[in-house]
Amino acid sequence: MFNGGRFAELETRLRALLGHSSQSASGFLWGLLGATLEAQSKDGLPALQRATMLAPQDFDIQTVLARALVERARFAEASDAFRRALAVQPENLAAQFNLGDTLRLLERFAEAEELLRGVVRSAPDFVEALVSLADTLAERGAAAEAETVCRRAVALAPEYATTHFCLGNILRNAGRLSAARDCFLATLQLAPNTLPALGNLGNVLQELGDFVQAEDCYRRALKLNPAYAKAGANLGRLFVEQNRFVDAETAYRDLLRTQPKNAQILERLGGVLLELGHADAARKCYLEALAVEPERTSTRLALATAVLPVIAQNSEESAAVRQAFASALDELAEWLHADRARPVDLASLASAQQPFSLAYRDGNHVDLLARYGDLIGECLHPGGPGSQVAAPCPPRERPRLLIVSHHIRRHSVWEIVLRGLLLDLDRTRFEVLVYHLGNVEDEETRFARGQVDGWRDRQTIADPAGWLAAVAEDAPDVIFYPEIGMSSLCYFLAAHRLAPLQVASWGHPISTGLATIDLFLSGDLLEAADADKHYRERLIRLPGSGCCTAPLPLLAEPIAAVEARLSGMHGPRLLIAQRAIKFDPVDDALYARIAAATGESVFILLRDPISPWATEQVMARLESAFRDQGLDPRRHLLSIPWLAPAQFLSLLDCCDVYLDCPAFSGYTTAWQALHRGLPIVTLEGPYMRQRLASGLLRKAGLPDGIAASTDDYVAIAARLARESRDAEHSSSRRAAIIAAAPSVDGDVSVVRAFEQCLAAELDALRQCR
Repeated sequence: MFNGGRFAELETRLRALLGHSSQSASGFLWGLLGATLEAQSKDGLPALQRATMLAPQDFDIQTVLARALVERARFAEASDAFRRALAVQPENLAAQFNLGDTLRLLERFAEAEELLRGVVRSAPDFVEALVSLADTLAERGAAAEAETVCRRAVALAPEYATTHFCLGNILRNAGRLSAARDCFLATLQLAPNTLPALGNLGNVLQELGDFVQAEDCYRRALKLNPAYAKAGANLGRLFVEQNRFVDAETAYRDLLRTQPKNAQILERLGGVLLELGHADAARKCYLEALAVEPERTSTRLALATAVLPVIAQNSEESAAVRQAFASALDELAEWLHADRARPVDLASLASAQQPFSLAYRDGNHVDLLARYGDLIGECLHPGGPGSQVAAPCPPRERPRLLIVSHHIRRHSVWEIVLRGLLLDLDRTRFEVLVYHLGNVEDEETRFARGQVDGWRDRQTIADPAGWLAAVAEDAPDVIFYPEIGMSSLCYFLAAHRLAPLQVASWGHPISTGLATIDLFLSGDLLEAADADKHYRERLIRLPGSGCCTAPLPLLAEPIAAVEARLSGMHGPRLLIAQRAIKFDPVDDALYARIAAATGESVFILLRDPISPWATEQVMARLESAFRDQGLDPRRHLLSIPWLAPAQFLSLLDCCDVYLDCPAFSGYTTAWQALHRGLPIVTLEGPYMRQRLASGLLRKAGLPDGIAASTDDYVAIAARLARESRDAEHSSSRRAAIIAAAPSVDGDVSVVRAFEQCLAAELDALRQCR
């Protein structure tokens, strides 16, 4: 009856038999009842446990009990049951395998390896034992042997999905993602509904940058099991990497319906809600996560940075940010110092929230960023960040320079800071390696890969520990981080002392605050005379604007829909081509004053591609400011979609004045405007992040657009707007700007100064030793 699958009928018969069976038969009958209940997805464990008490020497009953315990993830009890079975039949290879595999699940890898090796010696073609041994060897760091063992299992049983899945995991952990992808695909061809294979294939595809197929894998897995936490978490992570925060919120909330106490997902949901502008809801999520896991360090860090708004609603809120963050850091420090021996999950720190938004509030923030950096250092290094000493590098003819960036692709960091540097570095003086931390690639990524002596990316590095191991293996003399603060993983690596000399630059134009960064490379034209006090690092002023740029060839594309909307509005067109986060409330009135002084005019904003809700709030603020000046906002303000690079060139061509944001200047957009001949107006503030466009204009020999005060900013903008009505005068001005634009590019003196700076610092370090 059992072998025929007649379980319900058998259960009835067994219960009747157990009512009057002899003591000697009871052990067998209770064991059979337990197995019958398990086969019906009922709880047969009590019956099995009673059976083993009545028949402790029954090998089959002990084995069935052990397997039931494994299914319930009660691995310690299962191992005891398998040991009892082995005591009855010590030579039974299946029992030896089962015990070894259970010890693997208990992470007792040395014991597991010993048992499994014995099984494989006795039965070289025992496929399940080969797979378990391969998994165990991989966990013990013997990746090469693990792959060899697993490939033997694949050769013996190519129709067995588990062999391909095991090999895929080994290859994935070795950073061989394309090969791992093929293994997971083979697994799913044999067993289409294997949840772990769907989840792992999604992970690999995500790292390879195939976001569409990765999303499909996660959704297939969740359709099979909505409570599959790994797939839900990774689907949310995929959406976050694509800045699809609304979709990420949905993914995380769906997962929390089945796992409401999942602290990791609560923390991630909090981060998404912050990006969506729901700060109070985000803090609530963080507090719920801490109620589940009070010792979760990454959530404590996120709670501290949650006081930094993406945008401020008014001047009072903007001014209060510094004190709010200082108080949050006090609370964080108090918690950290209450238990200095508290264990920290390094992987979670590598994706922790950053105080990125602090840079968009006015003031010198070096003290706050240094405090935050030191607290991160305490989490990473018990002795504090100052206790770290980089391992000595081997003697080399050329110092090894490692460049670490999340943006080796068409992006402002690449186009302004890195591309010209890589092109013009003297390779007789430096060996150059690049770590690309991002998983978005384009033709510029492929170009960069061909420019360097060594290259690593997410197709070969699996996790934060892998990046740390890679740096240890490559042993660079210098690490150059062009944009610390824009990527959690980049910040995590920079918070370690991984090279004798560690250098940052202005891809994120503010001090890193990290004790592990020695130099901050800026430009002489970007810094005020007293700018040294704005940095924890030693400030190095490279020539000019501190970069060697070369415009990429790009043809303008038509923007018919935008031009149709502009056709219904009259007057000069003033472009404010920045993300919403750069609009500080204190500057709202400036644009209204310009409009009042200009008359008919249109101010063009681009809808924020990451936080569109923020553009709506900025527009609401500006509408209020325009109404305060007695102006109808509908006649002056226009919000358009964020444009592709080639379309943006057309927008620059059809505008009359470029307005730089006073609170946070833009170098890349001003550089593009310069090359299209668009007059630029900028207000030069005390901090580098407020002086990017002014430094560019000084380098171009066009200082007339640099304002020294808010009144001056309004006057220059209004004058340029009025003058643009004279077509001949406007055409002549644009021609002069286009003629001046090439002077800002190809400044190889910056690269030579960069090389000399690094060489001198390395010489000084060698002399100190």
